[in-house]
Amino acid sequence: MMTLPNHRKGTVGVIARTTLALIVLALCLLALVALTACGGSEPEEPPEVLNFTQDIPLGKPVLAVQQTDTDTDKEPEWVVFYRFDQVGTGGPIAALIYDVVRDNISQLPIVYPYKLRTPDQNYLADEVPALSLYNILPEPTGARRDELVFGTDYELAIFRVTRDPAVFAGDNSPLYQCIGFFRSDAVAFNDKNFEVTVTSNAGFERSQLVTRSYYRPEISDRLNGYFVTTTTKLPTPYESQVDFREGNIPEAVLDTPYAEKIVLAFYQTLGKSGSKIDILYYLTSQAADSFKQGKLKYGSPFATEQLARAVVKELSYYATQDTDKTALVRANVVFHPKSGQPSKPIETRWRLVMVDNRWQMDFPAQ
Repeated sequence: MMTLPNHRKGTVGVIARTTLALIVLALCLLALVALTACGGSEPEEPPEVLNFTQDIPLGKPVLAVQQTDTDTDKEPEWVVFYRFDQVGTGGPIAALIYDVVRDNISQLPIVYPYKLRTPDQNYLADEVPALSLYNILPEPTGARRDELVFGTDYELAIFRVTRDPAVFAGDNSPLYQCIGFFRSDAVAFNDKNFEVTVTSNAGFERSQLVTRSYYRPEISDRLNGYFVTTTTKLPTPYESQVDFREGNIPEAVLDTPYAEKIVLAFYQTLGKSGSKIDILYYLTSQAADSFKQGKLKYGSPFATEQLARAVVKELSYYATQDTDKTALVRANVVFHPKSGQPSKPIETRWRLVMVDNRWQMDFPAQ
């Protein structure tokens, strides 16, 4: 799993005092000189680095410029990040892509801007995002056309080139279409299978648990990239779970003052060998004896030895005080056998008791 880094201080390109108008004029003059000198030969390639200080059409300060081939035409474009709706030194960030195209009438090269539009006029990121290119959605023709992935630790925006950029210069029908947009407490992009993991702290502030949701892209009647077809809405994630913030069971979980973490650790240990904490430590002595005999009813329709894993989909509890000796926790769990289909979500309710200053699962509550 790769979490795309933040480039808070990284500015690609050289920021100098010039204007877009001067750049366009300079490119056109270069083209005219080249055409005159070479007797009608192709105009010279634009310089590898353009200097920006301001995006004149919008009048916004430029934060960073990155040169890369964004439309897979084997020629570099300029990705310009700028801040808008500025408050003090902060504010949201948007981006434009400048491409050198030929004017339809004069056939001279001009610099044309394409805007990166996110759903509902949302901003791209809070900080200058990292830009990477991946062939996420292969073309039906087999031709390669990479998608653009803009990411920070908390945001992810993915764009796809919708047509041949050489056909004409225009953005009335956006050349770069957003096919995925995520913002949460943490967002991670897997650069191997292109899966997106969205992590939210909502609902578990006291025990610092999280909900993780997983999304995969496809082109079908159901999905256009990561969105529901013909919309900019995310579908129901293909999988979601309640999880520990660290991604694994904490070593000191047995000493937690929060009973819900004991229940989560118990279910995450099911089906796993070599766990650092024996599953019996989450249970009272009576419940542990019942578990060893295969009689403890913890919700699974499969025998313990047949289980591959258990995924907690929902977790809720009655708030406890530090003087309480009993607690009640409810969990919705999907059980995955080593072979065959997983179960539907199954609700379990647990009574926990304090034993030697530690919460232990006693027996399922009725």
